[in-house]
Amino acid sequence: MTMISPPDQDIPKPAPQFRRRRSDVLKELTRIALQQVDTQFGDFSTRLSAALLQLSEGSGDAKEANLSFNLGNLLKNHGYPFLLLATEKLDQALAREIELLEHGAQRPASRRSGDLTLVPFAEMDNRVQMGSSAHLFDIEQADQLAALNSRLANLLQRDTLNVTQNPFRPEVFLAAIQTAWCAFTPDVDAHALLLPLLRPTVFLALGPVYQAINDDLIAHGILPELISTYRIHKSSGNLSAATREASQQALREQLRQRFEASAQTDMPARGSSGSGSGSGLLGRVDTLPVDSPAINQLSRLRSGMPEGSLSRVDEATIDLLSQVFDAVFQDPHIPQEVKELIGFLQIPVLKAALIDQEFFYSESHPARKLIDLMARSGIDWDRNKGTDDPLYRTMKQGIERVRQDDGSDQRQHFAAALDELESYIRSEENAAASALATPITQALKVEKIRTAGRSARNDVAVRIRTGEVSAFVEAFLESRWVTVLTLAHSISDERPEVLTNAIRTMDDLLWSIKPKLTAEHRRELIARLPMILAMLNKWLTVIKWNDADRLRFFADLAECHASIVRAPIDLSPERQVEIAVEVARKAAERRLDLQAREPEEAPADQFMVTVEQLHRGTWLAFEQASGEARQVRLAWVSPLRTLYIFTNGQREEAFSMPADELARQFRESRVRILAQDNVVERALVRALDTSDQTIAEDSA
Repeated sequence: MTMISPPDQDIPKPAPQFRRRRSDVLKELTRIALQQVDTQFGDFSTRLSAALLQLSEGSGDAKEANLSFNLGNLLKNHGYPFLLLATEKLDQALAREIELLEHGAQRPASRRSGDLTLVPFAEMDNRVQMGSSAHLFDIEQADQLAALNSRLANLLQRDTLNVTQNPFRPEVFLAAIQTAWCAFTPDVDAHALLLPLLRPTVFLALGPVYQAINDDLIAHGILPELISTYRIHKSSGNLSAATREASQQALREQLRQRFEASAQTDMPARGSSGSGSGSGLLGRVDTLPVDSPAINQLSRLRSGMPEGSLSRVDEATIDLLSQVFDAVFQDPHIPQEVKELIGFLQIPVLKAALIDQEFFYSESHPARKLIDLMARSGIDWDRNKGTDDPLYRTMKQGIERVRQDDGSDQRQHFAAALDELESYIRSEENAAASALATPITQALKVEKIRTAGRSARNDVAVRIRTGEVSAFVEAFLESRWVTVLTLAHSISDERPEVLTNAIRTMDDLLWSIKPKLTAEHRRELIARLPMILAMLNKWLTVIKWNDADRLRFFADLAECHASIVRAPIDLSPERQVEIAVEVARKAAERRLDLQAREPEEAPADQFMVTVEQLHRGTWLAFEQASGEARQVRLAWVSPLRTLYIFTNGQREEAFSMPADELARQFRESRVRILAQDNVVERALVRALDTSDQTIAEDSA
């Protein structure tokens, strides 16, 4: 899909009055953000308190359990001071970020995770955790942030603004709450407890915050429609529901303004009691023969009318509809025979729009939906069957129904024709789904295993990431226990206790290799060890790991356990502290080494977003090795949107493709969407943009 970007141009320096207005707007946005936080804070505090108490119940560390229990109750009973601190810290953070944004100050350079000489371990851990937490919110609020970035860039008269420059990005909110938490709980051990709990299900709902900020910018006239900036980069079929509705509302408002301006121009000539539009033109329309359906009859009608005989509203109606049918006639993906069928709708649609301008304002208008559906489904026409193709016959029958003039409401004729075509397409989709039953069943199995494997790797990675796991146990978990967990995850819906058992066995293994500095802990290890080893062996037998590596692993494990039991225990408290500090230091070093070796997680790019928002029935063209384009229809999307099944027009063959591979094909420009969706809307947007450009050129 070709991305259209605005041409490079010099941005004039804003006048002092505009700079003052810009600063006032940014301060107002800060006030709105703080107000939103204040409104939500009570519920957030309750959720955080519950999360701390839940952490206390599930923690295997007595000190952590006691600390999180006390903090949960502290927050439960004294949430107001935390609110005051959070509001203060967030206000300060937003002020700093806005200062950087407005005056272009340089942000402090971030240190690399591997630079151990400059960054304390605790600070590095905090940064890694902060980035991980913020990334979740960046993905969740991608649409809102994209719109906000565009509007802030427009306010600041800049070409672009990325998320890291946005003063309202999720990381700022998270960091402010973390800073407030450190002030609220001076106990240093409590500081690290917060960030892992700040997930979207617990933290402040940032969606309403960004919505309120975007709404305020719209109220100031800053990109109210985002048609020329945002929509042009994403086809309307790929917008989120909220963003799409906002774009449609902006389009409706522009159309109303155009028709209202035309009506006001008509008023002096027609008088306040005039009809405003349509009755004379309607009579003339009925006399126009449609002998060449794939030619724009509306343009001929417009040029054939005597000068001054059309009202401005009539002219606007004809001009907009001409653009709509031009879009159909010029679309290379719609077969010529289908274009001719759609061409027979020109006069009926004109009459419908003259009677009811709702055609332009509502995408649910039956005449508008009929054009869109014929354009979209026309690509599925079987050329070999020609006019005998059932799809073609159904469309033709609908056209004949619409063109009949029996004095009844014409909108009903459009609705009936639309219903017939939709019913036919639904029956075809159901038949296709039945034919795809076997590949869909296989795809569901593949998706379930892939999802189970991803969950299993995540379960292991979370535990390895602490840096406290011995190298041979780490290798065992990554190579063998991932297989165990994959199996457990794959059947967890039917037998959840199996997954619980597999995870508990892994956690018991990790507990068993931690140092035991007291006689009591060693006695507990000796007592529990037979059951731990028995469960390990049971699971490894299930996955059929029976080679020499299994014996070697248990030999290494036995040596590890023996060294723990043989270690001296008559240590002074000071020496025990030294050992604990040394263990923590080595764990931190190993953790940072693991993080440095981990590949950076690629952010969700526009191509992955495009794939995630594809819907059933969309037509795509894949580039073949021969250079020819292979047109296929998206017939099925898996529940988790990880697998996509495509068929050709005659449903003679089907193939599946994983989401990441499909995104790669988009990224390499080897596949493109055949833009059949919302042909009317796209034509109206283009018509308005062309009109605005003409007006600007005339003014210049």
